[in-house]
Amino acid sequence: MRIGIISSGTKADRIPPIYGGGIQKYSWNLARELNKLGHEVHVFTILHPGESRDEALDGVFIHRISRFLGMNVFNTIIFGLKAFFRILHVQKKTGPFHILHAQSRVSSLLIRYLFPYKIPFIITAHNWDVLLTVPAAVLSRPTYFLVLFMEKLACLKSDGVISLTEFFKKILLNRLKLPSSKVQVIPNMITIRESHKKPADLQPIIKKIVSESYLLYIGRLEKEKGLNFLIEKFKAITNQQENLKLVLIGRGSLELELKRLGKKFKIADKLYFLGGLHENQLRPLLKAARALILPSHFEIMPTVILEAWAAGCPVIANNYQGVQALIRHESTGLIFQKDKGQHLPSVVQKLFTQKNLRDTIIKNAKAQIRSKYASSQVVKQIIAMYRDLVNRCNQ
Repeated sequence: MRIGIISSGTKADRIPPIYGGGIQKYSWNLARELNKLGHEVHVFTILHPGESRDEALDGVFIHRISRFLGMNVFNTIIFGLKAFFRILHVQKKTGPFHILHAQSRVSSLLIRYLFPYKIPFIITAHNWDVLLTVPAAVLSRPTYFLVLFMEKLACLKSDGVISLTEFFKKILLNRLKLPSSKVQVIPNMITIRESHKKPADLQPIIKKIVSESYLLYIGRLEKEKGLNFLIEKFKAITNQQENLKLVLIGRGSLELELKRLGKKFKIADKLYFLGGLHENQLRPLLKAARALILPSHFEIMPTVILEAWAAGCPVIANNYQGVQALIRHESTGLIFQKDKGQHLPSVVQKLFTQKNLRDTIIKNAKAQIRSKYASSQVVKQIIAMYRDLVNRCNQ
């Protein structure tokens, strides 16, 4: 099959991914696995300085689209419009696509409405904007309702929607009023493979950190990630483990505020803010960490949990529905109750006081990766969905 994968179109969109990004990793893993199985795969993504507009990597054809300055929602709409014209251009050279698979409901809306050919169109529902009970928590109220409307319309007009978990499928059905037959649950995936771009060496600060005892956070430094709570509770954690450090990888609007909190609680010397790191520098940090810690208010199915498991790093996460779909407490990870003040410090302490717990979690988590989330297995489920929709379209 000739398959077109349309990435998110946001500012962080980069294929192949260099500094993380769950949607970008999903798109790239999917594209490479499809190529390995003999399919012709084209990925449409954002053009960044120094990159080629068109190139082939690992057998995957990458088509990059220039980005406007301005707000992200506007940019994703423009990206969708420009991607539509680029897809038409590529089709003239290669022949028609058999299926189009979008990773953003907003950017895909224009493509779905404008596309003149009868080609099955799938959307993977990565984003959780539709779940917000308080729109202003992440987006302004007008922007929130615009995004919600566009996401609903895009999903209704698609031929199929992939939900990463059963829980999120229920949300999609309830909030967007989608027919159950349109939504299939196919989980996130991970490929254990080195990036094609390798840094010359680890940064000196990383060499220093991996020799210490530390907890690791990877993600955006934003309000919805629960990082104020984490900094506050880390003070109590260090009362029990005074040599423990907290390493934060990622960028965002909260960085200065989090550093101020570190000074307020007198733990600034125990915090490392490393910004965005190359993919190949994350794995040594994951392998050496005591645990990955995720205090987020909500996630659907974080790629970083799968990456931690693959690296042999236990995961400690806030007790929300997305995590409950992945982690069994004290079997494949540790779950804490954010609304119980001292629960996080006591959960962290278990890793230090219960001798075999860490090894048990690592063993079970790696087994779960192999049985459920290996990209070679997950992609077969996606291909089955592709074939079903193509057959229905041709009837």
